Amino acid sequence: MKKLLLLSFCVLISGQSFAQDPDLYRTWYLYEVQLTDLDDLYIVSEIDPPITPTLTITESLSFSGTMACNTFEGTYAYQNFELSETGLTRTSDDCENSTHAMFENNYYDFLHWYAFQINPDSNGLVLYCSTPLFGHAIFKDYPLSVDANSIVKFKMYPNPVSETLFISWENLQIENLSVYNLSGQTVLIENQKVEELNVSSLSAGLYFIEITSEAGKQMQKFVKH
Repeated sequence: MKKLLLLSFCVLISGQSFAQDPDLYRTWYLYEVQLTDLDDLYIVSEIDPPITPTLTITESLSFSGTMACNTFEGTYAYQNFELSETGLTRTSDDCENSTHAMFENNYYDFLHWYAFQINPDSNGLVLYCSTPLFGHAIFKDYPLSVDANSIVKFKMYPNPVSETLFISWENLQIENLSVYNLSGQTVLIENQKVEELNVSSLSAGLYFIEITSEAGKQMQKFVKH
């Protein structure tokens, strides 16, 4: 009987040690990353042209995301609030911008292994990641606010919207437009410049609209009624 109780206790402790944090499963927006304490610190808001690097982690521990001009995907193994990749690949487009290229190398290498903790702030959740070589990364579950004076912004109205979202581009040369839900899934995409976007098919909720132009990537949010 004592052996049975001891075994049950060990199984319980083991299960708690490997329990995963449900707050982890979402799309995270990178705010800063430093591979080691000897490497450059990349603060996303200071990178020019602007970028919106992300990391989306699912309950199956598959993950994917965007960097500056490339994307990545892979699978994590989880143990005691540590994530180690068991398979990680990336696309290999030429960034052309040297700062973007160096940032991508640091961000991609950081994704291999890190310990993490999740804490709330005034706007949502913060994912703080660290490595044994004193590297760190900070993600938040809401997009980075871009200084209104740093780039030419697009405008959209009405917000909230029921059927048609009108978009003003202010002479931006648009490459593509994407709409994401709160899970980071792409729900609408346009590969051309549009001034009216039909969102009537979307479920009610909060969405993010991202455009890619010669000024970089910009993201704003809207509410669908």
